[in-house]
Amino acid sequence: MMVGCLPELWLGCAPLPRAERSRTRQALADALYGQVPQAPDWLRCQRHERREDGFSLIEIEIGVAKRRFAVQAALWLPSEAKRPVPLIIGLDFLGPFGILPPGSFAADPQARVYASPEWQADGQLIPALAGQSRRRWPLEQIAAQGFGLLVSCYGSWVPDDPDACRDHGLYPLLGQPDTGAISLWAWALMRLADVAVDFPEIDAQRLSICGHSRLGKAALWAGAHDPRIAAVWANNSGCAGAAPARHPVGERLCDLVSRFPHWLRRDAITDPAKLPVDQHQLLALCAPKALYLSEAEADVWADPLGSYFALSQAALAWGQKTNAHWPDPASIPPGGWSFHAGALGYHLRPGGHDVLVQDWTQVLAFLSDKLRAG
Repeated sequence: MMVGCLPELWLGCAPLPRAERSRTRQALADALYGQVPQAPDWLRCQRHERREDGFSLIEIEIGVAKRRFAVQAALWLPSEAKRPVPLIIGLDFLGPFGILPPGSFAADPQARVYASPEWQADGQLIPALAGQSRRRWPLEQIAAQGFGLLVSCYGSWVPDDPDACRDHGLYPLLGQPDTGAISLWAWALMRLADVAVDFPEIDAQRLSICGHSRLGKAALWAGAHDPRIAAVWANNSGCAGAAPARHPVGERLCDLVSRFPHWLRRDAITDPAKLPVDQHQLLALCAPKALYLSEAEADVWADPLGSYFALSQAALAWGQKTNAHWPDPASIPPGGWSFHAGALGYHLRPGGHDVLVQDWTQVLAFLSDKLRAG
């Protein structure tokens, strides 16, 4: 059930001129995320076909000054494609190691990830986690809709641990301590886009990025920076994602910083009254690309109602003259609901904090419509 009300102090987001977009991005970086670093000095990749397993292994090497960083990803492409295909780019909690059957993809021993406590993994990619993310990535359904998929493990780029993240991955590579992991995961998505645009089977004009929970936050922040991205999907992104700090439901910024101090910059503002910006302005920075939010009725911690309010406010940045035609949440029936307005989409399904096949079904239909070839 969605609860809460629309704060009267919110203002709609009119289309942002270039200078205003830059100031808004900077305000979000200063208040919450820290800067998204500049592109690296160089990036190169090697692609190894794994036909027996149905994917390509992508080995990526990145250089900044004299420092080097290596990471892996997996690429799936529709087998019947006759022309360049649209691509969905994502980070996963376990990465390809968690999507593919045991033995198909080597575990990164340096990665530190979030895994359900019952696995007793202590943040490491232990053998028992192989294949455990598969249900969140319906490969056959994605391919049947004509999309490719490129996925990497978020904990390889930035270990999801406040201490370990300083020892491996992007922090030592980039030498930029005063930024948060969300900014660095956003940077990782942008580097995966660097990789994707060089593959001839991929349509570089139809790149989408996606993420669930903390990775939905990163997808939105990457979408606010990278003009190559045509569409963004954030699932249950919650606090510091699509859910506004000024909507006092679910997780608050002070909760987030207490539990995950490495996600935001060290001096992040956690008092909503002192924030110069809020999350509807982050969503507005994604204009004019397509933007989709998916939420769950029982996931009050991620504030699905606040996320809907934020999207309706941000709609003005897409040139919608009014958001008065957006339905009143009080009229939304229980049991599932969706709404599309131009380049914007939203759905609310039964259940909790997860990525389900029914999420993909609605999102793939939305992306197929918005990214159809001209």
